Amino acid sequence: MLYLCVNNNKVFFIMPVDETISNESLVPVPRPLADRVCECGCKNPFQPTRKDQIYLNTQHANYGYNHGKRKEKNKSRSKEEAILAKNDEVLHKHYACERSSTEVVRYYDVLKADGFKFAYNIGRTEKNGDVLWYSYRYYYTIDNIEPKQVKIYKR
Repeated sequence: MLYLCVNNNKVFFIMPVDETISNESLVPVPRPLADRVCECGCKNPFQPTRKDQIYLNTQHANYGYNHGKRKEKNKSRSKEEAILAKNDEVLHKHYACERSSTEVVRYYDVLKADGFKFAYNIGRTEKNGDVLWYSYRYYYTIDNIEPKQVKIYKR
């Protein structure tokens, strides 16, 4: 049964609600997602608009990436780069003491006492039976004759 309704020269058809339709057959109204706390570290509560939304907005997502995931990912790399820079500074300090020379000889223990870490370098080659270890601005060889001596060269 349809009802005809005219309002402001517009025609509407009105259909009465069938009482036989139960509430169980109707699609449920979607519930809002539960409030969450922003994962960037600000601890601001917010109402997410998607199921997978973990940040309040894009700025918080960028901050969370730059100060969280990226820092953790590059943590060991940053430590290694700091050690390599320190090694380069130690070599520079000893090389700069003797300006006119192209080869500077220092005792192994002296460099080690200055904080040089021989396990860290950026490259290694062999030339005429000598092993050359590379730093950023310098390279060096180690003579295994006691006491050990290190020869430093500018790249």
